[in-house]
Amino acid sequence: MSDKKKNIIICAGGTGGHVFPAKKLCELLIEEDYKIKWIGSSRGPEEKICEQLGIEFYSYPLMGFRGKTLFLKIISLISLIYSAIRFFFEFQLKNLFDKKNILICFGGYISLLGLFHFAGPIYIQEQNSIPGTANRYLAKYKNVRKIFCGFPNALEFFKENNAIFTGNLINLNIGEVFNKTLNPKKLQFKIMGGSQGARVINNCLPKIFKKVSLDFPEAQISIHHQCGKGNLKKTKSLYESLIINYEIEIFEFAESMEKFYSNCDLLISRAGALSVSEVCETNNIAIFVPLKDSIDNHQYENAKFLEEKNSAFICNENNLENNLKELIYKIIKEPKLITKMKKNISKVSLGDNQNIILENILSNE
Repeated sequence: MSDKKKNIIICAGGTGGHVFPAKKLCELLIEEDYKIKWIGSSRGPEEKICEQLGIEFYSYPLMGFRGKTLFLKIISLISLIYSAIRFFFEFQLKNLFDKKNILICFGGYISLLGLFHFAGPIYIQEQNSIPGTANRYLAKYKNVRKIFCGFPNALEFFKENNAIFTGNLINLNIGEVFNKTLNPKKLQFKIMGGSQGARVINNCLPKIFKKVSLDFPEAQISIHHQCGKGNLKKTKSLYESLIINYEIEIFEFAESMEKFYSNCDLLISRAGALSVSEVCETNNIAIFVPLKDSIDNHQYENAKFLEEKNSAFICNENNLENNLKELIYKIIKEPKLITKMKKNISKVSLGDNQNIILENILSNE
């Protein structure tokens, strides 16, 4: 096992897709008595997480580069230069020769700081099936010890022989997720648009369920809709205005994701790496609606991994209301589709259930 005096520096910020796997790893490392410092942004949930875990937090003003205007690209470059200098004095200067700092990068623009890490090994955790730009650049750096891939497809993008498939770090107690026996006459739908919600999904689903209630009056349906921050009032009003006689629960965030994933017949969700991984690990069947503007179309590729194994559906945003309605109608008419797909998904795993990431870091291979 590694020297317990070693320090861990976490680079993760901005979106939940990068931050929550980092949080899970921090919890595991804290149990091993490691000292952790976290570099993130002021825009994501990471500062609050650090407060909860008792971790030192450093806010760096890094910002995205791809898809930005020329002016914003210049600002991004200036921020990177400033952050690199600050990173050197805060984290590198004292440890240039003793190599005690282990840097773990979770993707996104924050991870570009790894290019300026000289005092110790670097580990990369790539959540998506299509690696992000920062991780692809950083992977070529000689100090990178291991690249932990959440999807096996991601291995194709890393020519380095230090990339391994581990699955993603999941913030769930799988033992508390329960699956019910399918009752075709009583279906439970769960809807999830990600931490910020998905307005196109929020706006579309009430209209579809209104049509379902008219075309399948005998169907008993319950709906649990996680609409995301700031979308509660509008989403509630949509359901109420359409007068849908179903058991409906609408909330910004689920207090317990274990409870949310439990007893679900069909889940409708965006296709972020963690959402796809969690759906897979809980053996749920989902209709994934990939974000059409995601960089490198990575959300579609995430969902495609399960679709190719006949373990999920994909419904693109184009003509979403009609396409999603047709899929839901098909499942209501042929509910045994879900039963067959559950057998398929039970054979697939996208979670780091064996703690491969932690063991590699502890052994410092």
